[in-house]
Amino acid sequence: MRHWDILVIVFVAMVCVGSARPGMAEGLLADQETVLRAIARGESQPWPPMTPEQVKALYEKAEEQLRDHQAYHIPHGLSVDVFWTDYSRTQPFRYETVGDSACWTGHYLAALALRYRVTRDPRTLKDIQAVIEKMDVLTKVSGRLGYIARYAGPAEDAAYREYYKVYGRGEDPGRPGLGKWAYRGAEPYQELVWLGNSSRDTYDGFNFGMAAAWAYVPDETLRGRIRSIVETVALRLVEDDFHVIDGQGHVTTPTGWWRLAWMRTIATAAPDRFPNLVSEYYEGVRKAIEAGNRVCPITYKEYFANNLTFIRMYALCTLETDPDVKAGLQGVLRTMYEGVKDHLNAHFAAIYLAATGDANESAAATLQGQLIDLPGPPRWTRLVDYRNSSDITLREDTDYVQYALLAHEQAPSDFIWQRSPVLSHGSADASYEFPGIDLFLPYWMGRAAGVIPGP
Repeated sequence: MRHWDILVIVFVAMVCVGSARPGMAEGLLADQETVLRAIARGESQPWPPMTPEQVKALYEKAEEQLRDHQAYHIPHGLSVDVFWTDYSRTQPFRYETVGDSACWTGHYLAALALRYRVTRDPRTLKDIQAVIEKMDVLTKVSGRLGYIARYAGPAEDAAYREYYKVYGRGEDPGRPGLGKWAYRGAEPYQELVWLGNSSRDTYDGFNFGMAAAWAYVPDETLRGRIRSIVETVALRLVEDDFHVIDGQGHVTTPTGWWRLAWMRTIATAAPDRFPNLVSEYYEGVRKAIEAGNRVCPITYKEYFANNLTFIRMYALCTLETDPDVKAGLQGVLRTMYEGVKDHLNAHFAAIYLAATGDANESAAATLQGQLIDLPGPPRWTRLVDYRNSSDITLREDTDYVQYALLAHEQAPSDFIWQRSPVLSHGSADASYEFPGIDLFLPYWMGRAAGVIPGP
């Protein structure tokens, strides 16, 4: 055979391997893709079970993503995106989405707690303890005990400085080197810079992690630390009538379900300390169950609100002990998932399945299939644009495609499940890496719920 013929055959083989995603044993099978496309269209078809190769490959991918997160995305023990100087990942230029770190660190903590529930791995317990200590710092660093800062990191870290020096719409003229919402830590945290103007999002993610750690890590020492932190936050919330106040002029008002989620965690971790709050919670939650909870449409510009709604419900369902109230909360969650079942959202499917215990083939297919299809690490940002595509149907508003996309088709994101699955374009090509919590969190939630088989 001629040298040129050999090169052609090798090249074709490489192209086939690289493009054969739907038929690869460890990737999404063609029949499975057909089922996911049907779910996105509001149809129902039987789900082909995961093959042993898929089970093994998904486990390995989730574990690799967790290791990647721990190696590159927790420089100060709290989760961040990283904008690298190049694709070699040797030097970070700037940490990104740092203002949302407390929220995503809570998601990371929840993933570790779920992994521990399944594996009882001693190393994972140590990782959980380390995260809890960093989250404790967030409740103290501002000097306003119990207020949860968005982030706290060493002032001298150059990659962090690139972020905090303009955090809050530019540098503060009166405090050179600090953004308008960035502040030096109170004693004994003077070497740290913390980020203020926390939102309900910050508290939602924090609470999600604490609730999962309490529920799934039956370690009395750890629960003692969680109880202490929850009590600290609770005292501040009660004093401030559940408003989020950073002491620097920023105030966020509470909403009903947000307040109930925190009250449930407080009632679980420190009922004797806050007996009046416990009774107030039960009065409020029964009324809230009657009223129900809403989800946002698939094209809603602030689609991330759905993620916050789902993690609140997860915390409520997971920690609730009253059988009637728990059943009511699960009923609300079922209705919520009914409103997003065609979104192909693996995270919402995992929460629904885990918190209700339902056996729902469509939700299980969404969870398994989208995680199989989600790329593994490193998760770089890349440009996605279907506005001129002849293969994908657009809506009248060309910012959106007609039906939810598969995971690999969507624009990469910090947490893909908080972004609309019908965006027609987004992101850009750059050496910007996402932390991948959106892979290993729903994976371990699915494992803990018995929906994803173990290898």
